Amino acid sequence: MSDLTYINKDLNMEGTLQAKESQVVIAGKYKGTIEAKTVILESTSIFDGTLNAEHLKIEGQASGDITAEFLEITGSGNFDGKLKTNSLSVDMGAKVSGNVGRITG
Repeated sequence: MSDLTYINKDLNMEGTLQAKESQVVIAGKYKGTIEAKTVILESTSIFDGTLNAEHLKIEGQASGDITAEFLEITGSGNFDGKLKTNSLSVDMGAKVSGNVGRITG
């Protein structure tokens, strides 16, 4: 991946971010819609909204409607909402609540 978008932990953003072939790393707060190839929500992040990615790693807090082909929730991760994925990894200590389902073709 040649492109990277980084949202610093001091930033509070709202809106729509389309980075279909890029990586997005969020350390701050983001409310809205994200579409990217890879998204990493760092341990300091707070995400609320709709997220579509090929690969997603949740280390912080996420809520909303998330679709990711490959999803990893680390021990510090916290998810609440509607989740669709075909590959899910949840580490011990992670908090997950809401609906979990498969992506349908």
